[in-house]
Amino acid sequence: MENIDTREEKYNKNWVPYQWPWKNRYGENMTSFKEWLWSRKFSIGYLIIVWVLLGIFGFAARRNCDGPWEIQFMCEMTMWMGQFKSDFWHFMLTCFTTPWFHNDFVHILFVTIFGFFFPVQSYEEQHGTWSTIKIYFASYVFIGLFTGSLFNTLLVYFPDVVFITKGFTRAWMGGSVGVFAIIGALSYYSSKKWFLWSMVFVFEIFNMSVLGNNSHISFIHISCATFGWVYTWVGDRYGFKSPRNAMRL
Repeated sequence: MENIDTREEKYNKNWVPYQWPWKNRYGENMTSFKEWLWSRKFSIGYLIIVWVLLGIFGFAARRNCDGPWEIQFMCEMTMWMGQFKSDFWHFMLTCFTTPWFHNDFVHILFVTIFGFFFPVQSYEEQHGTWSTIKIYFASYVFIGLFTGSLFNTLLVYFPDVVFITKGFTRAWMGGSVGVFAIIGALSYYSSKKWFLWSMVFVFEIFNMSVLGNNSHISFIHISCATFGWVYTWVGDRYGFKSPRNAMRL
């Protein structure tokens, strides 16, 4: 007979359902290294891969692809808005390659600490590895199709608007798209379903208006958090959510 775990999950009762990496979803310390490793295999694997890639290739270029083969290779693997029209299938391929490259130390550190150390590994422990992988990469497909179609359409009608044209002058890369989608999903699962999403909105408006951060990035992050919330709502409402142990090894 299958044993049914009757312990009560802790974090979905919080407004911000983050947890420490060494805790399980019941709020208990994890004492088995193997259990901890398998509970967060995507989070751990992603971080190992992106830091190894950084050691091999260095940082990717935002704009200038002239340079050694490493720079040229990463330019091929990252997302360029113009390729949505000129090379659509390569553009869609980059939805799965661009998350692995970063353009500076602050960028990869933000994804590591504020992304995977808190929301991503929390989501993976609470909802499973397969659910984490699906929403993480689905968010890149969404943002690729959404921003690619939006900016290429707007360029036709508003070719002189700086906000639009600047979207075509650089490569888009990094792990934050999936991170913000997962934050949106965690917001849905929390006790106050809109609180964490609202914090993302306030944070990005502050980043853009006060700190002067790139407005495209704020727009993308808010869009991804919204996608994560809606994606999770649809899955919850229509029964598309994967079992937590779908990738248990």
